[in-house]
Amino acid sequence: MSVKHDPAHVSLVVESALASWTSLRLAIQHGFVEGNTDEKFSQLSEDLKCLCLQGSDQLDIEELLESSAYHDFNFLDEDGSFKDLSKAIVTCLKEIQTEDLNTVVRKHFPSVTEALKKSVQGDDKTEEVEEGLALSEMISETSIKEESTESRVKHKQEPVIDEDGFELVQPRRRR
Repeated sequence: MSVKHDPAHVSLVVESALASWTSLRLAIQHGFVEGNTDEKFSQLSEDLKCLCLQGSDQLDIEELLESSAYHDFNFLDEDGSFKDLSKAIVTCLKEIQTEDLNTVVRKHFPSVTEALKKSVQGDDKTEEVEEGLALSEMISETSIKEESTESRVKHKQEPVIDEDGFELVQPRRRR
């Protein structure tokens, strides 16, 4: 018999898990994804939420993550993060039954604590972070950092070719 999970809690756990998945973030940031990234990410998120709400086991979640990474986001994750992430999701959903939601999510997905800080605390209620906010914020922050580092990277000058088709030797500039 599977335990029924609150859809809002499942949503927060799934979004936190996807936001903390480094391989996925890197694939998106470096343009491995062909087509609409937001649509593919939303589809992965929805599929993962459905699996969690159905009470699927760790193996089903792991297979979904691996399949989506390979087919939708064009990367192979050989470090075993599929297993780690699916185990963290399942464990997190079990622990939410007896512990505080934010504490459990922070414990399993520490990289999304900024998104959790933005959630509004009530008496015994927590208003969850907007769908996909954690990932989109993390991606936008790192893409801004990438743009600033790209502007600092010096591009190699193209060789100068003379009229005979030979490359001219150019002296190196001292730093």
